[in-house]
Amino acid sequence: MQIIGEYHTDSLPFACYLHSTGKLRFLRCEERGKGRVEFIFRDPQFEGDELHIKFESGAEAPAASYFDSIRHLRRVMDQVREHRSKEYDRNFRF
Repeated sequence: MQIIGEYHTDSLPFACYLHSTGKLRFLRCEERGKGRVEFIFRDPQFEGDELHIKFESGAEAPAASYFDSIRHLRRVMDQVREHRSKEYDRNFRF
């Protein structure tokens, strides 16, 4: 469920761009079923769609910062998936 003032994306590269440039503030990551996740950012000015267009058109981010964001967001994504996996095992163990 999307909340007004939040921007959701399931694109890791775009999420890394937003995170590494500080264009939007990262809030959380949520599972969306079948191993898919969404990255959720604070977007009070509703800039997310415009930033996505700029990203697709070749917007730049500092390489070191982008690489750090990849590592950070992948770790968060893996934690969300692992939490769900443990929850599933606990609830449906025979």
